[in-house]
Amino acid sequence: MTGCRWPIVLAFVVAVSPLSRAETPRPEHPRPDAVRPHWSNLNGPWEFRFDANDDGAKQGWEKPGAAGFDRTITVPFPWESELSGVHQVKNAPKVGWYRRRFRVPADFPADHHVWLRFEAVDWRADVWLNGKKVAEHEGGYSPFEADVTDALDRGGENTLVVRAFDPTDPELPTGKQIGWYTTTSGIWQTVWLESRPGAHIARFRIETSIAPAEARIHVEIAGADGTAFRVVARTHDRTATCEPAAIPAGQTTAELLCKVSEPRLWTPETPELYETTLELKNAAGKIIDSLDTYFGLRTISRGVYPGAPYERILLNGKPLYLRTALDQSFNPRGIYTAPDDDFLKRDMIIAREMGLNGLRIHIKPDEPRRLYWADRIGVLILEDMPNTWRQSPRARRAWESTMREIVARDQNHPAIIAWIAFNETWGLGRPEDYKKDHDTQAWVTRMVQEIRQLDHGKRLVEDNSPCNYDHVAGSDINSWHFYIDDHDQARKHIQSVVDRTQPGEGFNYCPGQKQTALPLINSEYGAVSAGGGDRDISWGLRDLTTQIRRHAKIQGFVYTELSDIEWEHNGLVNYDRTPKLFGYDAWLPDMRPSELFGADFVGYDAPPAIVAKPGERVRIPIFVSHFSDRNHPVKLRYWVSGYDDRADIRMVVQPKSIPITWKQYDVVQLEPLEIVAPRYPFTGAVLITLRDPENRRFASNFVNLVVKPESPLPRVEKRGKQDVVIRFAPGDFSRASWQEQGPQQPGKVYGYGKGFFEYRIHVPESVVKAHPESIYYLFEASSKARRERVDWPERVSKQDNPQTDAARTWPSTLAVFLNGREAERITLPDDPADARGVLSHLRRVDHGSHGELVDGLIRLTDADRQLLEAGEPLVFRLSIPAGAEHVGGLCVHGAESGELPIDPSLEIHTREPLPESLGVDPREPAARRAGP
Repeated sequence: MTGCRWPIVLAFVVAVSPLSRAETPRPEHPRPDAVRPHWSNLNGPWEFRFDANDDGAKQGWEKPGAAGFDRTITVPFPWESELSGVHQVKNAPKVGWYRRRFRVPADFPADHHVWLRFEAVDWRADVWLNGKKVAEHEGGYSPFEADVTDALDRGGENTLVVRAFDPTDPELPTGKQIGWYTTTSGIWQTVWLESRPGAHIARFRIETSIAPAEARIHVEIAGADGTAFRVVARTHDRTATCEPAAIPAGQTTAELLCKVSEPRLWTPETPELYETTLELKNAAGKIIDSLDTYFGLRTISRGVYPGAPYERILLNGKPLYLRTALDQSFNPRGIYTAPDDDFLKRDMIIAREMGLNGLRIHIKPDEPRRLYWADRIGVLILEDMPNTWRQSPRARRAWESTMREIVARDQNHPAIIAWIAFNETWGLGRPEDYKKDHDTQAWVTRMVQEIRQLDHGKRLVEDNSPCNYDHVAGSDINSWHFYIDDHDQARKHIQSVVDRTQPGEGFNYCPGQKQTALPLINSEYGAVSAGGGDRDISWGLRDLTTQIRRHAKIQGFVYTELSDIEWEHNGLVNYDRTPKLFGYDAWLPDMRPSELFGADFVGYDAPPAIVAKPGERVRIPIFVSHFSDRNHPVKLRYWVSGYDDRADIRMVVQPKSIPITWKQYDVVQLEPLEIVAPRYPFTGAVLITLRDPENRRFASNFVNLVVKPESPLPRVEKRGKQDVVIRFAPGDFSRASWQEQGPQQPGKVYGYGKGFFEYRIHVPESVVKAHPESIYYLFEASSKARRERVDWPERVSKQDNPQTDAARTWPSTLAVFLNGREAERITLPDDPADARGVLSHLRRVDHGSHGELVDGLIRLTDADRQLLEAGEPLVFRLSIPAGAEHVGGLCVHGAESGELPIDPSLEIHTREPLPESLGVDPREPAARRAGP
């Protein structure tokens, strides 16, 4: 059997279905890195009661026959969560009592001990079995266990009682449970039984190297009672052989050496794992204890790589460009606890589908199975420690205890490449105080050193992922955060950080401390900050990622974030993990965010949309960032296409291919592209791709190109001998009636629910005399939602205008009327906002909002012509009728809003040729607000 490599099947899956009470929730083994043959899951329905006055212990609630357990809770979900069945968030007491009954499984060997294991209880747990106290533990993120053999009834029913106390105290590690998102209280990870022999493997630690290719397994046993043992490791791979190790009587540790003759290294692209069984044998060779685990051959370090004066992050000795996202790992129904194992796996698949090679699990030591799937699927993990919110001796003790337990729990996962001790100075005092607090700075430095020692130097350690420029000595990474929603400000900021990152400089460090040549990464960025509203991220994601990739000194990034979370809406996917639509493929077919997160990247040094004058020559600097193992010749292929003022697709520049030179692990500036802008109104894109020798695309990007006329287009314009176009602004309606009309904004109008906009279009007399036969209308329109598409309606932001969401559309039925008769009825599919809404992004109003092209042909009747001959206007009404299939409002975009560079227009075709002059001022509005 070969080493295990998980196939990357990249596809989104929608949210999970509700749990059945008959099912055991989270039935899988909670610690897949250490699996013994005999174990039993205790998840499922437990009896439950709150203890508002905290007097349960005084009243003997731990006793098996205690009354008053009046609720049922589903373990392992926190009592705030929907999946717990309790779902009490507001005014929940701080103490909850759990009780369940169980029997020892028949397959547990009679001569084994039975261990009771809790993966996590927030914050303090007191545990009784059959009325006898068997365990207590403080720490909301770390596991604990107890040998409960002496308290068990082997042949009968056992009563297990847990008192959970969660003060959500700012002096305790809580992460974002304080001041940010919904809290997690009580049991929130699996509770289980494990059968172990008296003498057993208590813990083990795996260290790997690649030159030579080997794994050293450090084993510690318990319960030996002065007996000699041997430890054996068997890998399920013919290329790996392990030497057994003796544990002499009176000793408890041994080191096993596994040598690999044909090594397959662990990387995100090749997450190779070596399945291994550890066995403890007695002097006669009998297997006393065994457990299954795995290891990945990989190294992570920092150092100077040929070609650059600054250090790089090195994975297996080669430069690694970190392409990661912040992973807060909350979910709507379980909060801290994943609804099921597939959910954990799916998050890793989503990350890989997005083109990411890693995640920064944010201020939350997560469930071990999340790390297991990162190991299997190939997702690099930067693991944060949970912060306190105050600095005190008590806070330090609590933080240190949690840190030590988490490093011990997680240190065998090959996916974890870095520990991050603190985030944004939280829990270290006010930023201005921390910069002067040498005692706390020294404590942070000591904690970095201790993490490194506990982990035996196997990973990088960062002191503080900062937004206040306050690193201290000892860190392995020099990172910084920024959230800027303005291209020019972001460009200036990033350039300044790069320029000021030099050995010996004090920038980004506490006063009195200096930089060395540490790898520079961005550890949080985004255009939509935490409170930035429920809106489109596609614009800022493309702009800021392009700007970061322009600098060779920056060794990676952490985009904020993988998924939305409650009221924070900057995720690559929604809170329930359903996909958002980015709209990049409207400009470049099949383009997805993954091409912005690729190892190889093509970009531009320009705003996300270039606004040009008609016929202007536009110069666009281009660069290539190359961090893959590709070594073939490459070509840059580019072209320009988009929409004109009739919404017709125009290819402005035909595709051209140019051979380029690129350099591995570097950024190369290419010759700028020179484009001549169209001489007509235009919204489109300069599309740039990288191609291999077979002309296959492996990287792409685009910069939007918008051409605005130097003066407004004529309101009445002759086109050809028998056609005239009449343009009018969306706000030029003569009448409107809506259930609720939105405020008029530049370039668009909208109303909610049912209603209409009515336009009175005055047709020039010369056109009437030419005998109008038909009208072709065209405009850009969408539905208009109030807050129906907002994912977390409890929190309101003036910037809420949600990104297009495949799972949450808002259709509306539009009826087009001319002179009182219905000409067409169509469904507007949604109220979208994404990369297609270039003109809205430029106006910074309802970021990315746009519509669909609505067009159609109306044959004029004799009655229509009689009204025109009598000097009456055409009455053009856009209506969302009462009783329609979808009553979802209407938004009408003009040439300054949405996607298309068009105002609503009527193109009138006449039977007779039109005169050379139409006899009207072409600048005079043809649609007037005043009635007849």
